[in-house]
Amino acid sequence: MRRLMLAIALTLGLSGCSDITWTQTSAGQLKGKLVIEWINQDEFLFIPDPAQPLTFTRANNEVIVPAAMYTDGGSIPVALRAVKSYSPWGYAPAFVVHDWLFTIKQCKLQGHEKLTLDDAATVLAEVLKTVMENPKYGGPNKLVHYSMYEAVRSTVAKDYWENGKCTTLPKARPATRSAAPQAESDRARSGVNPASGPARRIEMTF
Repeated sequence: MRRLMLAIALTLGLSGCSDITWTQTSAGQLKGKLVIEWINQDEFLFIPDPAQPLTFTRANNEVIVPAAMYTDGGSIPVALRAVKSYSPWGYAPAFVVHDWLFTIKQCKLQGHEKLTLDDAATVLAEVLKTVMENPKYGGPNKLVHYSMYEAVRSTVAKDYWENGKCTTLPKARPATRSAAPQAESDRARSGVNPASGPARRIEMTF
């Protein structure tokens, strides 16, 4: 999430609040296909699927549909990446929806006037809980949920929210690199992590 997760390490000592945050967070509904394409080191492109767009519906019925944008997944501190639950792509839908809210704010897209940093943190928490409640994705992890929520409310996140630059998309989508294009397609569809494996594209359907 564009270096915002650097604050995670500062919140891990506050795990006593994790139960409260988890209980107060409303899960929503996640549908559609998530498509991520690798461009360069720590640089990826989220590509909306025209037939099955990634869609998060909040408990209050607000619908969030991310458009094409650059993303780096969760900007997890290197020291925490060895922990499975803190993978930069461990909760990819939450990171993509979160990055989209920041893109709306920084690029002054429709509705940016109404968005606040607390909104971004709350929505992140909601998508995280929605994903975590599905046993397929590891089940609930209240400490991770709480630490990521607090990281987005940190002073680091606030500075990026207020001063981050709008990153525009290229007119032509960059071609991904592959030593074996045919085999790569099969690997990508199997869900190989593009940050650690040979795949240059991942697709997940919810």
